[in-house]
Amino acid sequence: MSPVPSAAAAGLADRWRLALSSAPRGGIAGARLGRGTGASLEFEDRRSYVAGDDVRHLDWRAFARTGELMIKLHREEIAPRVEVLLDGSRSMAAGGAKSMLAVDLCALLLRCAGADGFAAACILAGEACEPIALERFEREGVEFEARARLGESLRGIGALLRPGALRIVISDFLFPHDAAALLRTLRARAGALCVVQVLSAEDAAPVAGEALRLIDSETGETLDLVVDERGVQRYRERLQRLTEALEQEARRSGSQFVRIVADRSLEASCRDHLAPAGLLQPG
Repeated sequence: MSPVPSAAAAGLADRWRLALSSAPRGGIAGARLGRGTGASLEFEDRRSYVAGDDVRHLDWRAFARTGELMIKLHREEIAPRVEVLLDGSRSMAAGGAKSMLAVDLCALLLRCAGADGFAAACILAGEACEPIALERFEREGVEFEARARLGESLRGIGALLRPGALRIVISDFLFPHDAAALLRTLRARAGALCVVQVLSAEDAAPVAGEALRLIDSETGETLDLVVDERGVQRYRERLQRLTEALEQEARRSGSQFVRIVADRSLEASCRDHLAPAGLLQPG
């Protein structure tokens, strides 16, 4: 059964608002200059022409001087937009609390964005990435059934992302990846990026001595084992390295990183994690 946003998510949206200092604060399309390049009148730079470029942006004066075709680049004009990119892989369904928290966070952030005057977009990442309207998202929820990991899903998502948008990514990030390369891809052409890692209690602190059947979320392969204390310690060390790499890379790139364990209420997650991280503030 697909997890559907809870009533708590809708209720909290009336008490919180987005707080990212780099987020656009409203206005109509074209009222704010972005960090990328686009079609506004403010000149930014030039580069060499490549096949497929809009010939209307050719710099004929530069061509007359140098004999080389150059394209004029301009500061991009953007409409205020928040994109919540939700990892739709099966890993997110491992533990009902994790998937429920991910869905609630997505709904809460979308509602807060809408209340602040942003265009809000939910994008479910999977083999075929798709935008989901808030009304449908709140009515039907989502099925975390993609076999593709988030890093693989990003290869086909570019057309759904808008340059200059505030991008919020929700995932457990429990897949092999290079933090620098992953965040570079996630941040590409975004006005700002916030990475939210959602873990189940079992993800964050597995217990030694339990008999487990491990199921690969993507391949379906199974492995029966009893996890001893040494195995748990090695897992915790690896998880810590992964989390620290994400956090350090986020800080280095000017992005934000939040880690939330799905063992508390949504309200507590807002108060104790999202607010201190600067993603939300009391409304």
